[in-house]
Amino acid sequence: MAQNTDLANIALKQVGSGPSKFRIWYYGYDAKGVAWCAVFTSWVAAQLSGVLNKIIPKTDGAGCFAREGVAKGWGKWIEGGAVPQVGDIISFCWNGLGYYPGQDKYFSDHVGIVVKVEGGYVYTVEGNVGGTNDTSTVKQKRYAINNVCINGYFRPNWATVSKDGSNGTKPSYSGTGTNAIKDVQRWLNSEYGTHCTIDGIFGTQTLSAIVGALQCYLNKTYRAGLSIDGIMGPATKAAVRVLRKGAKGTYVYILQCALICHGYDTGGFDGEFGDKTLAAVKDYQRKHGLEVDGEAGKETFYSLLK
Repeated sequence: MAQNTDLANIALKQVGSGPSKFRIWYYGYDAKGVAWCAVFTSWVAAQLSGVLNKIIPKTDGAGCFAREGVAKGWGKWIEGGAVPQVGDIISFCWNGLGYYPGQDKYFSDHVGIVVKVEGGYVYTVEGNVGGTNDTSTVKQKRYAINNVCINGYFRPNWATVSKDGSNGTKPSYSGTGTNAIKDVQRWLNSEYGTHCTIDGIFGTQTLSAIVGALQCYLNKTYRAGLSIDGIMGPATKAAVRVLRKGAKGTYVYILQCALICHGYDTGGFDGEFGDKTLAAVKDYQRKHGLEVDGEAGKETFYSLLK
């Protein structure tokens, strides 16, 4: 399934949700009274690997998706009145002009995600709808395509995101030790929009970021429906699928993150389950009382990330 469709489906699953989990994710606490439509949109993008801060900015400003995204070459601006596509970020100006005099063309009051276009209407999912900033929820809405309150759309450049969610750029690799953990932290920040301090220390912040990456991957690939909370609990453990020698892609990167942070040389931070990654898995299993089969399944992932 295409990434833009994945974005729409993730948004739809949040219909009825209130602001707290989205504001906690963005600010680190429930910022009472703060508008959260853009925070919600950023959160949805964060559930897809290689999207947040790659083709969709992480922001709490409605107009910033297009303003920053266009400036960084992550996508393009589509004026209001044009026919949008699923996965576009829709922005609104409630004054009915489609813009605000004296402001740039991206300035907006509100933002959401396009989930369907049909019969002259655009269907959206938006955070912070109805009530106050603290009582509002995520809702699905419908507008005529020519609605005068639609400012325009930011269309992310989905073609730059590979099928496994990676942006196609391999991270640096420093073997083991502090510099290797820094490579992991940089990759997590780049691919998942996390905020790991690049200090080469495998602490709770980096651990949580790896678990969050795992949860994002399982949600996207297997529709696991996990909360992205960075906690390796029973639900996340149960959702883990087995990784074996010969596997490639984002899932292997996440496994290598965990192994590198535990001091193992995986023979490359390259998303390839080769001989050295196999040897690292077996050695870890042997030292931690697990079945030594060289396969990274539920028990191995849980032990690495609990």
